[in-house]
Amino acid sequence: MVSLMDFGNALTPIPTSYLMDWIGRKPTLFSSAVMLALASALSLAANNIWYLYFARIFAGMAKGVAFAVVPIYLAEVANIQIRGALSTMFIGFLNIGMFYAYFFGWMTTYLGLNISIAIIPVVFSILFLFVPESPYYLARRHKPQKATAVLAKYRQVDRTEEALIAEYQLIEKTVLKDLQNKGRFWDVVGTRGNRRAVLIIALLAIFQRASGISPSLAFMTVTLPETGGGQSREVYLVIFSAILVIANYVATPLIDNLGRKKLLIYSAISSAVIQFVTGIFYLFQNTGYNTEPWNWIPYASLIIFGITYSLGIGFIPSTLVGELFPTNVKCYASSISAILLAVVSFGVNRVFREFETQYMYFFFSFACVVCTIFCVFFVFETRGKTFLEIQEKLNEVSKKKINGTV
Repeated sequence: MVSLMDFGNALTPIPTSYLMDWIGRKPTLFSSAVMLALASALSLAANNIWYLYFARIFAGMAKGVAFAVVPIYLAEVANIQIRGALSTMFIGFLNIGMFYAYFFGWMTTYLGLNISIAIIPVVFSILFLFVPESPYYLARRHKPQKATAVLAKYRQVDRTEEALIAEYQLIEKTVLKDLQNKGRFWDVVGTRGNRRAVLIIALLAIFQRASGISPSLAFMTVTLPETGGGQSREVYLVIFSAILVIANYVATPLIDNLGRKKLLIYSAISSAVIQFVTGIFYLFQNTGYNTEPWNWIPYASLIIFGITYSLGIGFIPSTLVGELFPTNVKCYASSISAILLAVVSFGVNRVFREFETQYMYFFFSFACVVCTIFCVFFVFETRGKTFLEIQEKLNEVSKKKINGTV
């Protein structure tokens, strides 16, 4: 049951990657509301377990659409100065959604929880009607007037402003350069620069889920000691989701001040320490030591991990998905990231209960250490760079590698 959402999540990113270039970012994202409404209807009508199985799958499919489209859409509508900060809002609102569900799950009945969840896709569908299409997509479709109007709406300036005209000309230049070769799925790895970008987003997606966030959410009420936290384990599920929300919004100004790379490094290494400490606790607990006086450790570690995870590794991979790829393959790269997030989450959740808890936490710590090393040597800073400058940086590094200078 836990892993079925991840299964559904893996089904939709590839079709989504084609749809968002064919019909646009907005209609594709709108389809996720239909899937979520269907999932809610199945949950409310459930009279056997199969209804819930399919509800989880449809919810996962909607999540796959969102993870493929939203990072690209946000990167394309934001200006350079706030692109990083705006990208944090995607994971921020994801965390708010988790808090919303856990809170109502704690406070209400099964029926009340599912009614409260069913309201969300309805509200989204109404409000999203007023959200414009991406200016990059409109430029791809040779609709300069509509693209300029969208930019003017987002920048809150007149369409005749010189700065706005210059920004659209940069968008048009970027799109035309990217579309000189029509993008196909395998073009994601067609150039050395793209292959380096794929390596970065693929490994960061793997490290994000291998850090332990998925089983922390899925199995918290099973793995935590019955005593030691001062509150029930169900309450800590609500507290943990609230910490994710708060920490994410603390990171919002930091991403464009400290930069993506530094936040990733600080987040990964601190998460490694916390997960290792948690593993030590469970090692002593599962080898017969009396750990009752120390039962507060996994509770404290859980809260601290919520902070360290949310300050970097929890959201920056999604930011980079929207930044590292040219327009002609960006949608396909986003689907690769979304699939990897789903597959690794599915795998970690499936094996978590098959091994002793301490070994899983040692694995989470090791994954965070490897993530730190990878970020130090392979991830470069994108803060303050235009999409053209990012592509030049990727291909510049590739040329240096070819010449043996790196």
